Amino acid sequence: MSAADADGLEPKDYKIPAFAGLAPDALAEADLKLTETVLTYARHVQAGRFPYSRISHNNFELPQAPPDTTDVLTKMTTTADAAQALDQFSPPLPAYKRLKVMLAEMRGKVGGGTKEILDGQVLKPSTGKAAPMEDARVPLLREKLGLPVAGDVSDLKYDAKVAEAVKRFQKGVELPATGVVDSKTIKELNGPARDKQIDLVIANMERWRWYPRDLGKAHVIVNQPEFVLRVYHNDAQVWTTRVVIGKPGQQYQTPLLNETMKYVTINPTWNVPPSIVQNEYLPALRQDPTVLERMGLKVVNERDGSVHIYQPPGEANALGRIRFNFPNRFLVYQHDTPDKHLFAETTRAYSHGCMRVQDPAKYAEVLFNIARPSENWTAERIKRMFGTGEQDVQLPVPIWVHLTYQSALVDDNGKLQVFRDVYGIDSRMIAAIKSERGVVEPMQERKKEQEIAGSGGGGQRRTVMAQPRTVSFFESLFGGGRSFQPAPTPPRYIRR
Repeated sequence: MSAADADGLEPKDYKIPAFAGLAPDALAEADLKLTETVLTYARHVQAGRFPYSRISHNNFELPQAPPDTTDVLTKMTTTADAAQALDQFSPPLPAYKRLKVMLAEMRGKVGGGTKEILDGQVLKPSTGKAAPMEDARVPLLREKLGLPVAGDVSDLKYDAKVAEAVKRFQKGVELPATGVVDSKTIKELNGPARDKQIDLVIANMERWRWYPRDLGKAHVIVNQPEFVLRVYHNDAQVWTTRVVIGKPGQQYQTPLLNETMKYVTINPTWNVPPSIVQNEYLPALRQDPTVLERMGLKVVNERDGSVHIYQPPGEANALGRIRFNFPNRFLVYQHDTPDKHLFAETTRAYSHGCMRVQDPAKYAEVLFNIARPSENWTAERIKRMFGTGEQDVQLPVPIWVHLTYQSALVDDNGKLQVFRDVYGIDSRMIAAIKSERGVVEPMQERKKEQEIAGSGGGGQRRTVMAQPRTVSFFESLFGGGRSFQPAPTPPRYIRR
């Protein structure tokens, strides 16, 4: 526990009592305190220092499973190396391990760290036939922007390619996309100061503790701040694409969760969720009775007085041609979109919570060839299925989908990548870490509601509630934790 700082924890939060010279009663009390400290440390390093409900009550649904107390005590009483035994409870995930190495490197560098672009003359794109400006900071500017080095690495010209890359960066951080490198742009390019970067790395390590220790032999990771989806199989990344995620704001943001994808729907029907019907479409309908018809939406007045709005399959469907189903209480999925232009944006947060996939046919091909390897699926074969009738392709082996928030990650080159805190989660995480260290409280058992219906949208809704359970003494003290069991079929409505 003296090496707790290697995992981003605070060693002083795990005090080990002195045993020398204690009377029997005091010795027994010290032994209980040591047991409490060991169990607390094991829980913190595996599941986190506080329930994720401290950060969000409505947008997270993750296992955050603490270790079994018997397992912890057994390991500690049968090992010759207590530190090594406790280290087994830290997340074994590669992304976590890379952050752990980076944290050690960052703390070991004295006054150094990543190079920063210094303030200087304002760099402006050249106009007309004027020669580009030259500046000694341009090579570092290229490096920060991720531009490939072509020709002489000492080229100091602020040419059109660099200026365009600056414009894209400025647009992504919500600065005027002028291509002018001023002090505000330099500040954003340099990113957080070293101590802030360390806080960010620790916050991301803490977040990984909420996820399963095994992400699955085949799994999909969506990194929301990066707006990227990656597919992994047998410990290797096999494919990646851009995605659009939910808009900032509690009601629209894409949640953090892990679920299993069970099947893929070709030519999906979009059943508009009641919230969108009430807040957006009914007001629009009152202003213009033809607006929904022009959008290709159908209106059904139900017998109970409610209004059901849906969009039949087709090229203009809001879900596009393909929907990827992993049932969850947030009613969010991955799907195609007719709004292809959004993938050219740097900051791609425009949806109601669902993830829009840039190349859904290729995505389906990759998933089918993992789950149905003997059938030789291709993107072209999938596109030939496009039409007006829904078709479900089952995944015999469900594929895990993990919606994550890696605002700091270490890439394959060992470089720390920092992304914009789209939903303001990092600031809340860092504040909680600094104010709630060492807190011992049971993980909260949340009631879960899931609307369940047939895949075509014609089923009847029913509500499933999680049942209370009895917990042991140690669970009540150090947290029980359990994984959310997904519903067997997807809900009727999808937020898109």
